[in-house]
Amino acid sequence: MTVTLGEGLLVSLFALIAGIDFWLEGFYIFRPMIVCTVTGFLLGDLKLGIIAGGLTELAFAGLTPVGGTQPPNPIMAGIMTVVIAHTTGHSPATAIGLALPFSILMQYIILFYYSAFSVFTKKLDEYAKEADTKKFSRLAFMPTILVAITYAVMAFLCVYGGTRSNA
Repeated sequence: MTVTLGEGLLVSLFALIAGIDFWLEGFYIFRPMIVCTVTGFLLGDLKLGIIAGGLTELAFAGLTPVGGTQPPNPIMAGIMTVVIAHTTGHSPATAIGLALPFSILMQYIILFYYSAFSVFTKKLDEYAKEADTKKFSRLAFMPTILVAITYAVMAFLCVYGGTRSNA
């Protein structure tokens, strides 16, 4: 099966939302159980999404960023597990292993952001001293917006762009 443009955009939109949640750790919709289920639903195969979600959640159950470590990204792992299983016909268990490179790629991008966004702290301190809430808020929200856009773009390129090459 292939992924249509509409499905690719919907998965991309969901990745944007899950990416914000991952960055802020608000509602934990970034966990693979939720990501896989929603991705399966968006691709029209809810059963596959639930099965892939259970398996991927088991694989990622103990992986949390503690003490400066950053585990493979659960959002891209969940999305790509379902997409690979959906498009290739492989089992979700096989698709988890095939989705790992996408997860690791996003892990490295997030690690890059952690380092790159540190340059904003000096400017944020200046805005706080000046009590300039407008500039402070704008600069404080910029990393979240950049991360969300990155998730959307990466998901679209991997989900829709990646399935075009074998269509």
